[in-house]
Amino acid sequence: MIITQVSKYILPEKGYGGTSRVIDWLTKALIKLGHTVYLVSQKGTKIPGAELIETPKNVADYTPYIPEDTDIVHFHDTNTVFPDRPFIITMHGNDTDAKFLPNTVFLSRHHAARHKSDRYVYNGIDPSEFIFQEEKDDYFLFFSKVSRKIKGHKTAVQLAKLHGFNLIVAGGWRLNFRRNIKYVGEADGIKKAKLFAGAKALIFPINWNEPFGLVVPEALLSGTPIITTNRGSMPELVPEDVGFRCDNFDEFEAAIKNVHKISKHRCREWAMEKFSSDVMANSYIDEYKKILNSNIS
Repeated sequence: MIITQVSKYILPEKGYGGTSRVIDWLTKALIKLGHTVYLVSQKGTKIPGAELIETPKNVADYTPYIPEDTDIVHFHDTNTVFPDRPFIITMHGNDTDAKFLPNTVFLSRHHAARHKSDRYVYNGIDPSEFIFQEEKDDYFLFFSKVSRKIKGHKTAVQLAKLHGFNLIVAGGWRLNFRRNIKYVGEADGIKKAKLFAGAKALIFPINWNEPFGLVVPEALLSGTPIITTNRGSMPELVPEDVGFRCDNFDEFEAAIKNVHKISKHRCREWAMEKFSSDVMANSYIDEYKKILNSNIS
């Protein structure tokens, strides 16, 4: 199959990223499966095996850049002009008031349902970028953009203050903490991999409808259990054998005390089964075929 991935990002992402890293991993996995991949993106993008078609910044219409021999075009942004040929759109954010084309794919069952759809493909990550570590170091991890509104860092900090465990916070801006709570700033690459691998658990107390939550499979691939809530995609990503889903502070406290009972190997097995880049690529191939076979465009 000849697939054109359309990206407004320069790939690979130099920082932590999110959507940009998913596009990177998907492109590499599709090439690994033997497909031809064009990558329509800005100058500076370089993914081995993908043929780059350079675009300027802020392109409103990618149609002139799409090769004629393309079987299907994969967009990762809804704010564009769509071509008169088979295409698919991945919706990476939340916009429940918008109307979506029938060939729009979401990131989880819950994400799709909130947008009145049943089409979704879980994000997948490259396992080779993460380190499995069974014997954990003496800290818990909060890894997210630190936000007063949606990421719930205050719950993680409150737990650490109350119970005195070591907490590492990797986020977007600095907060004032006490001795057992360490802020390490933004982390990517090997620094990020080591943080995930060494943690006793990832504390992810989100208080919004997370479409997916990329840090969850990143932690699980590292053999690190999850302590989270029941919001958004979390019931799909975190079954009880790989972590805890909490509805109140007492349940978070119980999870901290019992997290050692979770099998580190099961965490990685679950992530490999559901959230590897190879699994994601095969799922998208199925979606591409549905569109090509039904002439939806």
